[in-house]
Parts: sequence; structure tokens; C-alpha cells
Amino acid sequence: MNINICPRLKKVEQIPGEYRFNGFNLFIIGDGNLFYRSLKNFLPYAAVKLAPLNEANTVISVSRIYSPQSEYFYIRITENGVEIHCSDNMGARNAAATLAQMIRNNNGEFILPTAVIEDWPDAKYRAMMFESSGRGWIPMNKLRWYIYEMALCRMNVMLFNFMEDTGCTVPLDSAPGLKGGGSEGLKYTKEEMKEMIAYAADLGITVTPFIEVLSHAADLAVSEGIACPGDSEENMFDVCIGSEKTFEVIERIVKEVAELFPSDVIHIGADEYDMSAVTPKTAYWDKCPHCRKLSEKMGYTTLRELFLYAIERINKIVNNQGKIMMMWNADIHPGHLPVCLDRNIIMHYYRYCSDLGREKLYNLHINGYIDEGFTTINSYYPQTYMDFDDYMSAEKLNSWTYLNGPLVKQANRAKIPGGCCCAWEDHEHYKRTVPAAIPLFADRLWNAEGDPVAYDCNYGKALTRIIFGGKLPEDMNVFAAVGDVLPPLKDNVKIHKDMITADTEELLRIKNALGKAAADGDDTAQSYLDAVKAAIDERLTEKVKEPLKERISFRG
Repeated sequence: MNINICPRLKKVEQIPGEYRFNGFNLFIIGDGNLFYRSLKNFLPYAAVKLAPLNEANTVISVSRIYSPQSEYFYIRITENGVEIHCSDNMGARNAAATLAQMIRNNNGEFILPTAVIEDWPDAKYRAMMFESSGRGWIPMNKLRWYIYEMALCRMNVMLFNFMEDTGCTVPLDSAPGLKGGGSEGLKYTKEEMKEMIAYAADLGITVTPFIEVLSHAADLAVSEGIACPGDSEENMFDVCIGSEKTFEVIERIVKEVAELFPSDVIHIGADEYDMSAVTPKTAYWDKCPHCRKLSEKMGYTTLRELFLYAIERINKIVNNQGKIMMMWNADIHPGHLPVCLDRNIIMHYYRYCSDLGREKLYNLHINGYIDEGFTTINSYYPQTYMDFDDYMSAEKLNSWTYLNGPLVKQANRAKIPGGCCCAWEDHEHYKRTVPAAIPLFADRLWNAEGDPVAYDCNYGKALTRIIFGGKLPEDMNVFAAVGDVLPPLKDNVKIHKDMITADTEELLRIKNALGKAAADGDDTAQSYLDAVKAAIDERLTEKVKEPLKERISFRG
């Protein structure tokens, strides 16, 4: 039984043999409760219980003495049991996730290959961002599945964007007029949110709230009466900075969000302003009587000064709630910032150029933010965004890490803890692409300093096990039928037709297996089933087709 999981393990020595057992009897030394909590979620079908040392078959000890490296874990599996050493509680979670991917269920008897494993992450911050706001809706069961898959792949942060330009899907007493998700105005309940946050915590995932309260804020501006006078709802982009009511509303919202989400961080967005006013989506502040009056009072001569004024005030609001503020980078320009702007803001880096040219006036390279003193998270959009097909791909992602896309100077690497993959708005292809992107992106963060991934047949099998939760045959590689480990980022294109390596017999076997999973209500299986049907149609149309030997080969 080969050890083939994602993210790849840094050090693994497989030893001939197996450990067979009927359930986990755990004895935990130190703060390793996350091992127990997460393993129960990873393996709901297995008995996982605490036991005294003389009855334990799995002993886990947690102490910094094992390694100064955060989230470090060591696993030794023999034919008699499992021994685990971790540097901290998250290392214990990582050990649980590793065992959960390795374990095989043989009619109630569980099997682990005998081995010695040692591993730790390169990136401290390993995140996915999902949007379920006024522009779209993610059902709660799907959000929970994303959290489960992220934890299984040893990620640790879910950025949850629930408040955008057209509405908010979390009910806020501080802003009750905000619209919900989609045309139906859908909203979660507060209780659902609390349960989701607690579920994520049990799996070692922090849910960080993401609220757009400055830009991308049309619904907020209208519903709370904080729009610039004269700005039209059709073109509205921002809130009125010259009105004191704006900051009162923002403070109420931040306070309520801070109370709901235990996360140390609140993301406030604040991106895509056009300070030169050459695009429809721009600030109205130069025309607003309130903003102009504020500018005269403060001695401001540019829109950018107003923007920084607002950022400083919102940062203080967030800090007063005991939270750290996170924001997008594009309108914060290194080398042109006032000393009074706190550098405790986390800069979420996503771009340094624009087709409109507005950011080309400045050097927005990632090193500039780190040189300014900001802790920076890398989400460089051409390689980490999922919404459109000219963004992320398996090939681009395989060459990307949070340290080289763009290249981070050696001296700056300590100030960039990791990266985040972003799934914006609501796209049909997300049913196929998001489940695949989670393990792919997790590997590039966990193994950023290692070699690129070999996207071979074994890797495809590992992804298949993760994405479909073990519902498909052990030897099955669904991606041989799709053509690549990341399906096309297009709603109406389901396969990379020139890269399919499964023969007709295997295509039919995959189709049948997915059909059974889809019949049980698995919409990811249904989406992949539709893709495999498209592959079969392609094969039948072309009659005889020799699979192309491209960069990725799924032949075993």
C-alpha cells in the first residue's frame, strides 16, 4: 500500500508491513486535543476514543522540545500501533489529517502502512477565499465540505467574503437593510454561522470574516444612507468619507462581526479604486460636498489622501475591537505613505499592474510592502484567482509559490507568512474546480521550497480520494478522464479534451463510479460525471484517438 497523499510529505520512509486495528484508542500527552477533535471529524465511521496508556494503540505527545518549527509532526507506524510527536496543537491536527488520508477501511477493519513520517509546512498561512455574498450563494453544507477538505489538506485559514457590492449573506443587526445572496436574498442564520465557525475550529481552520465597507459597497451605501450626495446607485462604488455617519455605521458593523467571529483578523477589502477617475467604478469624493469639505479642512489635494484618511480611521475601529485589519494592496502605494499609517495592517497582495494603467504610476511590487513594514499575504491574481480561465491553471500553479510569484527578496521572506487562493463570485465551474484547487494549492503552500509536483497517475489517485471522500474505487484516477488535475476554469468547457489519457474502457468505469456517487446526492460527483460524459462523447466522436503525451501523463 503506497503512501500517496496531498500535500506531499517532506520525509517518509515506508517499511514493509501493515498495522491492522479496529479503532483509535488515544493517549494524549500535552496539548494535543486538536488531534482527537479533528480525527473524529475526518473519520466519522471509525471508533476514536481516549484511553489510558496501557490500553492505547495510538500515543501522541505534544511539546516544543520535538521541534522549534510550528506545526511539525512525526509519525511512527509499526505493526503494533502508532506513535506521534508534535511541536504544537496544529502539528497534532496535521498528523491527524495525514493519518486520515493514509487509512484504508476494510469492512470495519482499518489498515495503515508501516512507516516513519516527518513533516512541517513551509508557509504558516495557508488559505482559501470563498465568496458567498450578494453576488452569489454557497449552501452551508458546501461550505462545511470545503472546510473539511481544506483541513484534510492541512490548510489553516478560510477567508469568508460574505459582504460585497450587492449585499450580505450574514444577518447583521447593525445593518439590517442589506440584501442577501442572489435574487432570493438568501442569508445564513447566526446560529448556522456559529456552528460553522465551531466546526472549522475543531478541524484547525480559522474562519476570517471579509467585509467590504469602503469600496465595493453600493448596497451598504444605499441601505444605510451613507452614499455621497449626487452619486448614482448605478455607478456607486464607495461610501461617503466626508460623513461622520459612515464611520459610525462601519464601527457598528465591525463590532458585530468581531463578536461573531473569533478570528484575530478582519478583512475590510478596500480595493480597485481609480483615483484618477478614468473608469466608471471610481470614487465620487471629488464631487461630493461632504468629502470636499473634509478635504479643505484637512488640507488634502488628492483623492488618495482621503482614501488613506479613511483607512487610518477604519484600522483604529478594527484595532479597538482587539482585531487586526487586513486589506487589499492595490491602492496602498509603497514609498508614498504617511508615517502615521499604522504598519500593523496585513497587506493582502494581489496585483501590481492594471490594463487601465492606474497602478503603473507606482511600484506595487510585493517587496515594496514588506520594505514598508507590512506583513503581506500573497494572492497574486494571475496565478491564484479562480474565476476566469486566463487566471490559475495547473501548469501556472505548479510553478508558483508564495515566495516566487512575484519573487520575494531573501531578506523579506520572514514578513510574508503565506498565500491565499481566491474564488470570486458564483461560477458553475466551481463545482469541479474548487474541490481540485484546494489540494493543489495546499501543496504549493506546504511545499513552497521543494520541487514542483509530478502530476502523475498516483497524484491523480490521491486527489480523487480527497475530493470524493473515498467513495470511488481505490485505484481510480478521475483526472485521467478530465485531462488535467485542474478542470478548465470555464462554465461551458468541462474537460481538457486534448489531454485525456483514459482509454474508453476506463472512461466507462469512471462514469459508472461517479454515477453511483452522484445518485447519493454528491453534486461534485455529478459535476465530474457531466465532464466524463463529455469526454466519452469526444472519444466516440473521434472514434480512434491516441492520447497526447503532454506535460501531464496519467498513465500508471
